[in-house]
Amino acid sequence: MDPECPISQAYTLRLRSLVEEYKNEPVQFRAIYPSYTIRKKDIRRFHTKYQIPFTGEKDKDYQISDRLDATVTPEAIVTDAQGRVLYRGAIDNWYYALGRNRTAPTEHYLKDALDAALNGQPVLMARTQAVGCMINR
Repeated sequence: MDPECPISQAYTLRLRSLVEEYKNEPVQFRAIYPSYTIRKKDIRRFHTKYQIPFTGEKDKDYQISDRLDATVTPEAIVTDAQGRVLYRGAIDNWYYALGRNRTAPTEHYLKDALDAALNGQPVLMARTQAVGCMINR
C-alpha cells in the first residue's frame, strides 16, 4: 500500500469488506508500506482516514517487498502458514490500466485465492498483473 497512491486509496473500501467477510476465518490481513520516506505517523493517519482495520508496517529497506516480489501498490499477496506465496497480483479487475477502471469488478482474484486456500484447494490463477503505483526502489 501507499498513502499517496490514488489506487491504494480507492481500494480501501474493498479491503475493509474483505476483512469483514473473512473475520471468522484464519486469515490475517496486513498492509506493507514500501518506502524510505514514509513515516509511521503517515501510516497511522492513512489507516485512520480510510478506516483500515488491519495493521500497517513500514518496509523501509524493501526487504518484505523484495522477498514477495511486489512491484506496485496496491498488490495482494496470499501466503500459506509456511510463508509460501499462493497468489500474487491484483485484488480484482476493477482497475485495468492506470487511471482506467470498470464500474465494478467482474473478477475477484484475491477473494478467489483466499477461498481456495481456506478450502485446501490450489489457487487456479496464482498470478495476475496488479495495476497501481510503482514501488520506487
